[in-house]
Amino acid sequence: MSLGVRVSAAAALVAAIVIGPGQARADVSAFVGAITFDSAANLDSSPGFGIRWGKSRGLLGGETSLTIARPAREVSEGSEETATAIFYEGRILLNFPVGQLRPFVGVGFGAVTVTSTDLPDLTNVDEAGKEDLTKALSAVSDIQTNSALSYGAGVRYKVSEKLDLRLDVRQYQVFSVAGIAANEVRRRMEAAAGDDLPVLPESDDGRVQHNELSIGVAYSF
Repeated sequence: MSLGVRVSAAAALVAAIVIGPGQARADVSAFVGAITFDSAANLDSSPGFGIRWGKSRGLLGGETSLTIARPAREVSEGSEETATAIFYEGRILLNFPVGQLRPFVGVGFGAVTVTSTDLPDLTNVDEAGKEDLTKALSAVSDIQTNSALSYGAGVRYKVSEKLDLRLDVRQYQVFSVAGIAANEVRRRMEAAAGDDLPVLPESDDGRVQHNELSIGVAYSF
């Protein structure tokens, strides 16, 4: 099943929850937070911001979430560039209404896109340049859209009938990221250097883990 089909299926499931029967109102929230990226992704921790929308207040809720961050990444020794990371997913939430404080847990599925770093030119590799080849592996860890599974928990604090403060803690398991980039760099190195290719570290299993802590305001209507 392709990534697009899987994301569409997740969105359809959330939509079924949102438009299904029940008394819960629709809601939208804006939030800011901090995202800690896996070290294998060659991305620094970064502030993030985003929006969520759906029908997330009932016992069983659903929402769609969009988060954007601008982490820095190292492209060469002493040189960095700013990438754009976009998290987009559908989520199912299970709420535990206990008064003014309302804890919840949730699981989501979607995609993470990170803007690419141009692969280095490896068509003319000499002895002096071989020491920089390994660095290319970490310079292009996250280069495309990858599927992601997330899970997390949080709590809402009821300020008024329509307004909540919301705190979220979430972890993302992102698949086929570092491994794909490392293999692509290795392929280019092999084509350019032939038998003189230096020993390179093994690529990982293509899975990285990102963490998110956010706080926001949710409004129901």
